[in-house]
Amino acid sequence: SLIMSMKLIDLAKKLLSGQLNADAYEAQFLSQWRRERNSGELSKDGSELGLCLSELFILVDCYTSDPDRHSPELDANGLKQETQAMLVKFKLM
Repeated sequence: SLIMSMKLIDLAKKLLSGQLNADAYEAQFLSQWRRERNSGELSKDGSELGLCLSELFILVDCYTSDPDRHSPELDANGLKQETQAMLVKFKLM
């Protein structure tokens, strides 16, 4: 449902506002993502929102706090920049 998935968008906004650091965002996003996937909520989203959430998931998946990163892995700044770009792209901020 839209309400469930907006929780994922809200988490992304908390990352951008500094309410969540990258590690906390990663943990909470993945936890919420699994909850929605397992309940079947993710498949009910409108195509635009579903696409945005898939992109956000990929970004979270690319994030690592390990300083010895490899491309295309993202650090905390990269995660924030890419997440913001995605929310802007989908007109969610």
